[in-house]
Amino acid sequence: MNRADPGAGLAEPSRGAARPPICIVVHAHSDLSKGGGETAAHRELLALRAVGHEVTLVAATEQRLDGEQIVAHAPGEFLFSTEGMEEDRLSWADSADRRDLVRFLAGQPAGIFHFHHVWRIGLDLIAELMEARPDARFVVTLHEMLAICAHHGQMIRIQGRELCRAASPTQCAACFPDRSPRHFELRRATFLETLRRFDAAVFPSEFIRGRYQDWGFSPVVSVVQENYLGDVLTGAPRRLAVEPDLAGHFAFFGQPTPFKGLDILLRGFTLALAAAPRLSLSIFGCERDDVLALFPTLAPVLDQAGSALSFFGRYDQADVLHLMQGAGWVVVPSIWWENSPVVIQEAMRAGTPLIVSDIGGMAEKVRPGLDGLHFRRGSPPDLARVLRQAADPARHAAISASLGDSIGRDAFIAGIERAFGVTPRRASA
Repeated sequence: MNRADPGAGLAEPSRGAARPPICIVVHAHSDLSKGGGETAAHRELLALRAVGHEVTLVAATEQRLDGEQIVAHAPGEFLFSTEGMEEDRLSWADSADRRDLVRFLAGQPAGIFHFHHVWRIGLDLIAELMEARPDARFVVTLHEMLAICAHHGQMIRIQGRELCRAASPTQCAACFPDRSPRHFELRRATFLETLRRFDAAVFPSEFIRGRYQDWGFSPVVSVVQENYLGDVLTGAPRRLAVEPDLAGHFAFFGQPTPFKGLDILLRGFTLALAAAPRLSLSIFGCERDDVLALFPTLAPVLDQAGSALSFFGRYDQADVLHLMQGAGWVVVPSIWWENSPVVIQEAMRAGTPLIVSDIGGMAEKVRPGLDGLHFRRGSPPDLARVLRQAADPARHAAISASLGDSIGRDAFIAGIERAFGVTPRRASA
């Protein structure tokens, strides 16, 4: 295959053709980091193995590996050190380390390389591996907009948290005054050159696919599908009975980052509580002190909420469905676009309706009036209005009854196999 021509060699394999081994390459391992991308990659590994694919996983780590560049982590799973990478984690400062990793990857008996993210893997490494393995098929899952936006892929202005709807060299340079517009022109060109060499791309939402298309990236094969929650969560029972007393109980799951909108939720909840004193809010994933360390001006707001607000700290991922089933609504108040938040999939799997910001992947995944309710992004007063509406037991019961579910394993495998260009397996009974 001519790697410079992404359309070459994409003929559909014949029925019954041998299934090539797969190598998943990811920016972190879910045993060491609990982000969405690394978790999705490992769940993919297990799901593919469960239906008979031969799969290995190679993950980046910032841990010291006792002088080794690559070490075994588990059967068919390996870790590689990122100590030789530049600070932006998009290229390698140490070409010897990069070549060692390329040799290791090229030596895998894989006919398909599936990359989750490119950050901490390196655009230069991907290009070099493509040259070393012109016989293989290369697929990328784009979990975020890092290629488009240098601000962690958030597409939010650094000053003022204003949404950015389209990137341009001059706008990007305004966010990063130490870099010139020319820098961002070259950055875009470098990303596009690498991405266009992939044979297929997987987008966890139509929203992010559209953003990449508008930016200039339209892959030869494009698959839009959610990440898989894994066999354990997908096989767990959903909540069927609706408890009227839960209608006024809301819950947040996540970390108090500047972009997750927890400050918006706390302000909105306190406003709603003043008009509806029986409401309650549970925060899972952080403590009160964690919130105040990030948002010190929220102390009076937390005091005003009083006993209606509870913090439960970090939680075990295995308990997430049980915890969500104890709430009437899961609130996702992020102020950035979000692509395909796993918390939305988890809430749907639990059978708990959602209240989400009206932008990006959140607005796409949660059908208003069917899966949950929308509120105006970044607006505590509008969120307070929606919280009061949600507390109506009849509304809660109606939306709980029409709430969709997360993607099943058969549908997930079918989409991934289409991106991989292999013959789909028959769905299990």
